[in-house]
Amino acid sequence: MLINELKDLSVSPSPNDTFDSFQWKFGHSNFKHSDACTFHFCTYEVEISNRAIATLHLVPYTEMKTWFTVERGQLVQGLVEYRTALKGPNSPVVHIQQGMCGHGCGVRFDVNPHGTTQQMWNGIVEFDSRATAEQRDAALELNLGCFARIGGCKDIIDLLPTMWARSGSGKITSRWVGLSQTLEESHGFPSVDDF
Repeated sequence: MLINELKDLSVSPSPNDTFDSFQWKFGHSNFKHSDACTFHFCTYEVEISNRAIATLHLVPYTEMKTWFTVERGQLVQGLVEYRTALKGPNSPVVHIQQGMCGHGCGVRFDVNPHGTTQQMWNGIVEFDSRATAEQRDAALELNLGCFARIGGCKDIIDLLPTMWARSGSGKITSRWVGLSQTLEESHGFPSVDDF
C-alpha cells in the first residue's frame, strides 16, 4: 500500500491532498512527526519492518522507512530507505528521493551508482515531477520479497532490480542513465531543466 501511495504522490496534481488522504488511509498513529514541527517545516515518518518474523531467525531483519517533508504547509519531498540487516561488513541499503513540487524540486532523474561498478551495497535514486512515467515507476519498483526472503536480499540489485543488474563477477551496472552519468560522460554542464 505504501509503494502504491508513493506512486500516486509522484503523479498527483495536488500532492498535499493526496498526502492527507494517504495519512487517513494509513492511520495518523502510524505517522510519527518530528518533535519540532512548525508551519515552516515538519517531517513525518512511516516505518514498516519484518521484526516479528526476524525475531524467529527465519529471515534477516528488513525495514522500509519513509520520510515526508512539509515546508510552509506544502509537501515537497518523500524519501524511502529500504534495507536488509545482514551479518558481515556490508548490509544493502537503497534510498529513493522524490521531489513533489509542482514546478520541480530536486533533480529530474538520477541514479547512483551509475555505469559499471563494484559498489553493490549503497544506492540512491532521485527524481522529481519532471521525470518520465517509466523513470518514476522503475525508481519505486522495490522488491518487497526481501521482507520474507530466506537468507535476505544480498545487494542493491536484490532490493531494487529495476535500477541495477549484475554484470560479471562482483560487478553491477545501472539500467538507467541519470544526470550524474550524463555529466560524467559528456564532461559538460547541467542544463537549467535538470535541476
